[in-house]
Amino acid sequence: MNNRNDLPRPRRALPPLAALVAFEAAARRQSFTRAGEELSLTQSAISRQITLLEDSLGVRLFERIRQRVVLTPAGRFYAEQVRDVLARLTAATEEAVAFRGHGGILRLSSCPSRRRRRLI
Repeated sequence: MNNRNDLPRPRRALPPLAALVAFEAAARRQSFTRAGEELSLTQSAISRQITLLEDSLGVRLFERIRQRVVLTPAGRFYAEQVRDVLARLTAATEEAVAFRGHGGILRLSSCPSRRRRRLI
């Protein structure tokens, strides 16, 4: 690591993955309840994850208006970024799992057919 920019950032700079997943679902569904149903969590658990994320970022991501939530401008921006990062992380995970065997080589064999086709 020759360059100061190459130094790893402190882990505390990254929010917990569970909070990011909860936020992405809540942002997409525009509902803590529906996000909870999607992730098999309670509405309260989603709310706690969002509060944890907002506190760690120091930014309000949702406006709570009566019985609904609406993304703030910062929340809309962050949701797009988090959605992209989670999609890339999912794709990278699927590709890594594909190497579970011996380098991802697929070997096929087949038996010759006895039937010959006539060429017209």
